[in-house]
Amino acid sequence: MSLPIIICLLCFAAFPGQLMGQSFSSSVLLRDLGGVADVVARDFDGDGDVDVMASSYWPGAAIYGQRVAYDSLRAYEVFISAGSGRNLTTGDFDHDGDWDIAYAAWDDNRVYLLRNTGSQNPLALFATDTVFENGSGPFTALAADINGDNLTDLITCELRNATNQVRVFEQLNGSLVEIWLSSLPDDPLGLAVGDLNNDGINEILIAAGQEGGVYIMRRTDIGGYALTQDIPGYTLTAIEVTDLDQDGQTDIVSCDFQTDRVYRWEESGSGWTTTILPGLVMNPRDVAVADFDGDGQLDVACSAQGEQNSGGGIYWWRQQNGSFISEHVINEPNFYGMDIFDYDLDGDPDIVVSNVTSEQVVLVRNLMGTPTRIIGVVSAERGGAPIEGVTVTVEETGATSVTNAQGRYELGTIAGTFTLMFDHACWQHQSIEGVVTQSEDTTYQDASLRRPEMDLPVSSLNVFLQNELLTTHELQIGNYGDAPLVVETVPLSFEPASPWISVSPSTLEVPPGETSALHVTFSPDTTNDGNFEYRGELTLSTNSCPDTSLHVSILAVVLDVSRHDGPLPRMTRLAAGYPNPFNASVSLPVEIADTEHYSLCAYDVLGRETATLFDGRLTPGSYVFRWNAEQFASGTYYVVLKSVRGDWKTPVTLIK
Repeated sequence: MSLPIIICLLCFAAFPGQLMGQSFSSSVLLRDLGGVADVVARDFDGDGDVDVMASSYWPGAAIYGQRVAYDSLRAYEVFISAGSGRNLTTGDFDHDGDWDIAYAAWDDNRVYLLRNTGSQNPLALFATDTVFENGSGPFTALAADINGDNLTDLITCELRNATNQVRVFEQLNGSLVEIWLSSLPDDPLGLAVGDLNNDGINEILIAAGQEGGVYIMRRTDIGGYALTQDIPGYTLTAIEVTDLDQDGQTDIVSCDFQTDRVYRWEESGSGWTTTILPGLVMNPRDVAVADFDGDGQLDVACSAQGEQNSGGGIYWWRQQNGSFISEHVINEPNFYGMDIFDYDLDGDPDIVVSNVTSEQVVLVRNLMGTPTRIIGVVSAERGGAPIEGVTVTVEETGATSVTNAQGRYELGTIAGTFTLMFDHACWQHQSIEGVVTQSEDTTYQDASLRRPEMDLPVSSLNVFLQNELLTTHELQIGNYGDAPLVVETVPLSFEPASPWISVSPSTLEVPPGETSALHVTFSPDTTNDGNFEYRGELTLSTNSCPDTSLHVSILAVVLDVSRHDGPLPRMTRLAAGYPNPFNASVSLPVEIADTEHYSLCAYDVLGRETATLFDGRLTPGSYVFRWNAEQFASGTYYVVLKSVRGDWKTPVTLIK
């Protein structure tokens, strides 16, 4: 099931939390997703950059963030469950060479497979299949090769109402087939695989809550699994298996929600030895291992929920020859699932993480493993002033930076030849091709930009027109900038609503330093409605800042009316006076349908009678009364026609 786009283009924005670690920078990739529970980052559409898939608690959606121009994401709801979407995992589950998604839907009691179709349409990129139904609160899913056949298999966990189940699915001929179902006495919250005995077959490790600790599922000779509780007494939420100190012995890294600690267990001949990583992590949620600083030693990262909307955040432990130094990267609560992936394709691992309460997906960009740099200053071509807020993007990798108040930017990248794109809403876009970078070196690349600057001498048009006669007015628009000015104009007719304004050309291009004209044509027709005052507006959309959108109001007064012989009026009415506004004298058309006694009077805004224009008997026909208001003060008056059958009123404005 594919649903329409829910979130439009979203560029990088600074994350509101406090960034502590100076070796990382943070940006919001997606926002307003509805309680983001988990996130994975891969090149889902096969276009060479990295996209994002997120799950949300409410409304239980799988949200695909497709990478588009200028290093931004456009988000689509590609699947909605009954609610409370939980963990995601990604792998080639159908063995067709692209990334699929397994999605644990807690309220649906199902695990869904979002199969990658390879479609160019992002709304059709994923087709939904059901891995299993009638489960009991699916919570965790993990893609892994469990049997050494180089195919992606699937492991899932459920934990509703103490039904703590683990399911194992093997991939056979592009399909997932359930081969094992087992139960635990404790909540299975995290999954990992690792070849603990070096036999080429992965064991399955389970991080369990309720002080269950670590359970291990080992493959038996008859094809099933033997389940043992190897490390009891811990309330664990996530788990990783790796050789952390690269000594040839398997290590387990996990986080304890109850003690606020991150633990490392190392396998030895006598069992597992325990090491506590330094520092407290308030309610940790997820853990990962990667060489963030490029020194050849594995480091540890952890996301944390915090407590009562405080504490928590993103933590990092730098390894230095077997010891670990703790660093609080972001101090902001309610971070949950995370993925470690080279999001900006600059050669080092980044952290992509979900935040439940802010409903955001956040990129914690790694700045340590990319000694290759591009540094420069962006300034105005005319005058040389620095330009703040220019987005500088490496087209080939998506790495991005924004210029500061001094116009300076700095990009981390890899060795190669690249195209830099410079983009700002108020300045002309520019690309610089052939920027060469070398490993362990810095490339300097400045840029200068141009911008249009619009000169619009008027904010309104007040014109006098003749009825049923085309009148054209020239609206001069100047450009005193140094880039082409583009103006798109839409005429709006407010009163009357029928079109009586047209503009040519609808798109006007004004070269730098020149002036061009918009031709505004009016075609009033008061014959049928007797409306002699026309109101409208021109909406001008431009590429000039700060006035990217301007409105020019129009007031048109029709000076004369075409006369048409015809039948007697069928209804009594007082038409609008003309001209209006008027100076000294105004004409007031009246149509009479019934022979009655009538009065025609003028009143000021306080309701006081100012002048009596007529008082007597009228027979059916058309009349025009004239009020000479030379002796009265400027202002708005109301002319009222009265008879025993009713009142008719029209406003007129006297201007001296």
